[in-house]
Amino acid sequence: MNMRTTGVLGLAIAGVASMLSVGAAAADPAPPYVDLQAFGYVSCGGPLPDRPEPNSLIDHGWVTNHGPGTAYDVRVWFNGGASKSAGMLAPGQSLQIEQVVPSWGCPFRAISVKSSTSTYDINGGNNWWVARN
Repeated sequence: MNMRTTGVLGLAIAGVASMLSVGAAAADPAPPYVDLQAFGYVSCGGPLPDRPEPNSLIDHGWVTNHGPGTAYDVRVWFNGGASKSAGMLAPGQSLQIEQVVPSWGCPFRAISVKSSTSTYDINGGNNWWVARN
């Protein structure tokens, strides 16, 4: 009886050891990924030339590549507004965008800033942001 338990235990240990060695061999470095993160805010500005409104609202937005890989075909845009593209965005680099809207005063404004890339993005959940004043 004691011998049989030892045999099963030895088999179990050998199985775990082979799983660990296979896991270590499969841990090749992953290809460089990107992590685009969009952000923005809205500020109040002065009047625009040739416009009757006394103020303007300035939408500021940008996307930053927080991953270790280079992002290709990057685009950032305001939902229903201006957009800007770049062929590539190296790690740590940002792509900025602005749009100016005439306004009567400086009322509350919220607008979506969104980004995209053709490169694998490890976290698509932070590719948009609601810019507010």
